[in-house]
Amino acid sequence: MKKRYLRAILFFLGIVGIIAYILFPSEKKMQCIEKKLNFYPYVDSTSGVENVEVAPPGFKCLLSKEGGHCGMGFSFNETENWNLMDFIIIDMQSSDDFKELIVQILTIDPHTRKTDRSTMKPIIKEVKLEQNKKRYSLPMEDFYTPDYWFEQQKTRDTHNSKRFSAVAGIEMYSGWKNKTDKPLELKIEGICLEGVSNTRFVILVIYIGILIATAISVRIKT
Repeated sequence: MKKRYLRAILFFLGIVGIIAYILFPSEKKMQCIEKKLNFYPYVDSTSGVENVEVAPPGFKCLLSKEGGHCGMGFSFNETENWNLMDFIIIDMQSSDDFKELIVQILTIDPHTRKTDRSTMKPIIKEVKLEQNKKRYSLPMEDFYTPDYWFEQQKTRDTHNSKRFSAVAGIEMYSGWKNKTDKPLELKIEGICLEGVSNTRFVILVIYIGILIATAISVRIKT
């Protein structure tokens, strides 16, 4: 009889723990990275780029051919793990003629493990810029590795393109939809990462584990 009551109590406590996990607000965590950056100009010399000026944290450039790319990049002193991050939040100001920006995350590929920029795996997202808009929240799940990278590196796409365990830096440059002979200017006011803390889940697992261990212990003794 006591054994049955104990099982009911443990079951009730388990349900209470799950309900508390669902109802308790998720804890968001922010990680801002603008103070960790080493800036450098990004120039695609084959695409008709002129007059690139980098003034950290921003740049100004002029395209002479459509489809050109110009912008800036910033590398980290040490690689960072962004696997638990859900969004990249960028506060920036752009000129009226700046229509499209490409945000490119550089990661160290686990297969090559080379730290040279030419071998790093790019994970990109095209961002449509809007007038008077200053904050852009980019979901990490929207980023992708372009097919040309796999062709250049002579490696296969094993559907593990979005690994953020070894992020080495970010590059931000003009996209394909910008007009020529129009000055493109961008100024970064802040870059932060947002994710949901997994502390609640860890506590729930430990809590349920204790209940299961107690139930097993009582069963063995009886």
